Amino acid sequence: MSAIQNLQQRITELEGDLLEAKSNSHVYVHETNTLHCSDGELYMHYGDINEEKTIVFNVTSLFNDLPHIIEMVSKENDKNTKDINSRIKESAKKL
Repeated sequence: MSAIQNLQQRITELEGDLLEAKSNSHVYVHETNTLHCSDGELYMHYGDINEEKTIVFNVTSLFNDLPHIIEMVSKENDKNTKDINSRIKESAKKL
C-alpha cells in the first residue's frame, strides 16, 4: 500500500470514529443556571453565560419519571453523604 492509500484509509477510519462519537455524545451538567416552565415544558439552562445551553423536558413525561428520579438521586446522595462522613471521621482520628 502506498503512503497516500494509507492516509486515505486512516481518514476513512477517523471519519467513522467521528460519526460514532457524535451519535454517542453525552452531556454532563454540573449545575443549572436557571429553571423555568412554559407551555408544558421545563427549561434547564446550564453552562457558561457566554455559551449557555438549554435542556428541554416535556413536563408530563418528566412528572411520570419523578418517582424513579427521586429514588435514584436520594440513594446516590445517601452514598455520598456516608462516604464524606467516613472520610471526616478518618481525618479526625489523625489529628
